Amino acid sequence: MFANFPRYTRFIARRERVISLGWIIGLVAFIAAITAAYPNLFASYDALKAMVQTVNSPGMVAMMGPVFGFPDNLNTPMVMAQQCLLWVALAAAVMNIFFVIRHTRTDEELGRHEMLASLPVGRLTGSLATLCSAFVLNLLISVISAALVILVLGHVTIQGSVPGSVAAGAFAYCLSIGAQGFAFAGITLLVAQLFSTSSGTMGVSVALLIVFYMIRAVGDMQGSALTYLSPLGLGLRVQAFYTNAFWPIIVLVAEGLVIGGIALMINAKRDVGMGVFAARKGRVHAKRGMCSPLGFSWRLLRNAMIAWAAALLLLGAAYGSVAGQSSVYSEGNGMMAQMINNMGGYESLVVTIMGLLISVPLIVAMNKLRSEERRGRIEQVLSKAVSRGSAFLSYLCIAVLASLLFPFLLVIGFYAVGASSAPAGTLDLAALLKASYGYLPAQLCMIGLSAFLVGCFPKLTSLSWVMFAYSFLVVYFGGMFQVPEAMKKISPFGNVPQLLIQGQELKALPLVILCVIAVALMAAGLIGYRRRDILGT
Repeated sequence: MFANFPRYTRFIARRERVISLGWIIGLVAFIAAITAAYPNLFASYDALKAMVQTVNSPGMVAMMGPVFGFPDNLNTPMVMAQQCLLWVALAAAVMNIFFVIRHTRTDEELGRHEMLASLPVGRLTGSLATLCSAFVLNLLISVISAALVILVLGHVTIQGSVPGSVAAGAFAYCLSIGAQGFAFAGITLLVAQLFSTSSGTMGVSVALLIVFYMIRAVGDMQGSALTYLSPLGLGLRVQAFYTNAFWPIIVLVAEGLVIGGIALMINAKRDVGMGVFAARKGRVHAKRGMCSPLGFSWRLLRNAMIAWAAALLLLGAAYGSVAGQSSVYSEGNGMMAQMINNMGGYESLVVTIMGLLISVPLIVAMNKLRSEERRGRIEQVLSKAVSRGSAFLSYLCIAVLASLLFPFLLVIGFYAVGASSAPAGTLDLAALLKASYGYLPAQLCMIGLSAFLVGCFPKLTSLSWVMFAYSFLVVYFGGMFQVPEAMKKISPFGNVPQLLIQGQELKALPLVILCVIAVALMAAGLIGYRRRDILGT
């Protein structure tokens, strides 16, 4: 059942030489950069204590995890771990979800699994090789990151004393990230056996990630054992640079192995291409709305767009729940305080984060056309009385319409909850909407870039995600790392005025230029899609 396991593992490594390498470089670089910058954010030990006090409220504990070592046993690496571990672990979990789905359910959908099964490959070789490869990937990220953290902390001034050794704290911090990622690899492998489509597996896996985040949030706020039911909550219990407990890491790895073993047992019994839960049968005749290219494209994207709309509304509400506490952030000199000051206030920071985050579903919507092409399904659509231009424009229209709706949902969620927690008169709905829609031209540019790549350079569609990652880093962390203004201007988001900053005026010219660039990219993508070969260059 595990024939040719070593060769299959090397095959996965060969396929992942670009994507996984990019994840390794990105996560390791981020961890090292935050580690280098964090000690310099506190002028004194009192400033460190003031910062921790601001994040010791129930709302912030729910968002970022529990505070430990307060008030007498604090140090800068400990505070860094408290505020950053959860977010890096979430990124590692997403990486593992994508990784496992790529090599399991997606391969079955595209027929690769049957082709490989025709060779001398065991029935469970693919699943086991995927799980083992995920373990190696997470281990590499953890070990390399820990080595860099030790190196960086050896050349900076640390506020407070570190219990034990810096090396123990660094390995507890980084191994916790890798262990949480591996736990989600096992969970995703199990979900891939239960559902018969990659989209269903993706949706359930991401939903479980959100559920585990909420379980951890409730458990941390209550100080109950509920948090131990979540891999995210368990991973925070390492208390890096404080107690340096390694038992949560062992438990998380064991969870990944046990859940992965259950997945292998199910995989041994289920039919190839099928899941334990059979896919729901479709209608005999399509609804009238699906008979048009736009209606059909909407049907393919409907579930994802509705899920994103609900998630963005809830995210806005989550940010709004701590709007009343935003004034205390300026009391400390920590990373959050510096970010808020650089962005011109808490509301401005939230609008910036929202503007960046909205780009994700917009890119997903436009790239869905390329996904349908790679799976050979777009040919069936184009074989009917549907032109290439109509197919292209249908996905483009959905992405543009989503860019008009999503900022409204985020602001409404933020204002509805924030108005009750913030002092009366501090939140202005009209100003929030104006500032949020100020990012619309930048979001249209991201749609335009995706459309251009899908239409002209389909093999390079991942560059739209590179631009998103670059934009997030230079805009969100640009002030803290003193990124030159010219580098910010490369991103479309670096050209958007911060309208919530007092005295900042609306400058129409940069927004008009962004709109022109967006339209030009969309038009170029449409022309390219009409001319190029399907499944060609």
